[in-house]
Amino acid sequence: MKLNSIFLAGFLSLTSLASCVSEMPFEGGVEKENQGQMELNVSLLAPETRAVTTVNNFPVIIYGPDGNLVQSYSKVSDVPSKMTLNVGNYKVESHTPGDIEKKMTSPYYKGVKDVEIVKGITTQVDVLCKMLNSIISLEFDPEFLETFSSWSVSIDDGSTTALTFLSTDNDANPTVYWYFGEDGVRKLTVNFRGVTKDGSSVAANNELTKEQADQSYNDDRDNFCGGDALTLKFSTTEATDGKLVGIALNADVTFTETNKDITVNVVDVPGNFEPEDPDSGSQGGGNTPGAGGGEDDNSIVLTLPAPVSFDMLGAIAADPTTGDVKMEATNGLKSVLVKVESDSDDLMEQLAEFPDIYPGVDLVNGCEVVGNQNLVEFLGSLNKIITVPSEGDKEYVFPVGQFYSFLGILPGHHNFIMTVTDMNGNTKSGTIKITILE
Repeated sequence: MKLNSIFLAGFLSLTSLASCVSEMPFEGGVEKENQGQMELNVSLLAPETRAVTTVNNFPVIIYGPDGNLVQSYSKVSDVPSKMTLNVGNYKVESHTPGDIEKKMTSPYYKGVKDVEIVKGITTQVDVLCKMLNSIISLEFDPEFLETFSSWSVSIDDGSTTALTFLSTDNDANPTVYWYFGEDGVRKLTVNFRGVTKDGSSVAANNELTKEQADQSYNDDRDNFCGGDALTLKFSTTEATDGKLVGIALNADVTFTETNKDITVNVVDVPGNFEPEDPDSGSQGGGNTPGAGGGEDDNSIVLTLPAPVSFDMLGAIAADPTTGDVKMEATNGLKSVLVKVESDSDDLMEQLAEFPDIYPGVDLVNGCEVVGNQNLVEFLGSLNKIITVPSEGDKEYVFPVGQFYSFLGILPGHHNFIMTVTDMNGNTKSGTIKITILE
């Protein structure tokens, strides 16, 4: 049971480390004349038109002069009124609980403040948390809804993940919170594909930038960035004889610094990019569309979590359900294959030892999940609970998040590649991306 011991020891050491860090005393044996104090206040810069939250449950993390973790609190309300620290330069960080993801259902705020602790002085530190993601919503006029039987809208911000909305999502006015990245993005490409009730196909490609705003946005950043709110309004266009010509797209943006709705002109652009077929089933943000192995690929719906990044302690604290991979197979499941690819040699070497202890648990070459009780036994020996589907089951959730704490001791990019096959031979694949920071 050597391999189990390696992972279990690593997991227990991580848990112990998290406990020690959260209770680490500030004075650390240093004489008081070499120390100062900090009074901390955490607040929000919440745009007037965006969802507002409270900072009371925001974690607080303090990094020392050399970048090491000095102290952490699980929430602002746990922070003492005054903290004693050794003299030096510190960085104080507070944010919405958890890690920001590309696609979320709620706003994510974060603030960072550099501070110098001076001997014998109490320093007031104000950490202002700003919204990092942006609200994107769609609106459809009544004629549009009367005209189209199905549609898909894909918003491409130049990253590896496009945001896709489908008519099958059963949301009349869909809204998500989308992360454009630390620097934001200059241009958004909006691709539409629809099928009318008479069976005609309609496609359109559009671009929008802040420079296309019809009025000044008060020297706000030129890029779409955190705190902006974008509403895309779809309507139909008709010829003089009343026949459908295409769709019209209007964009209203409330930029983060203005809190005023500003119309952004949308430019029609040629292009061959086609968003996901509106009848193919929802993959959601962060998903990798799979290739169909049979004639009825639509019979499988694979919903993947967005890519995540954790540091060592974050991997322990992360909610494992955020790594759930949901699958539905109309014809019943035949196979669920899980394969791990990583740039961590240590991880791949340890995974290669699994089959020697638990036959069939081969995550390097592909582990069959359907009916695999050895996988249940392996994770059970490490106090992790997993169930496996039986052949023919129509629904299943594979908990990739159960591996977070194992991966926490192994920095690198770790990909879980899922391949689902139904009883008719149809196949769909996707990749779950997990990054463990140094």
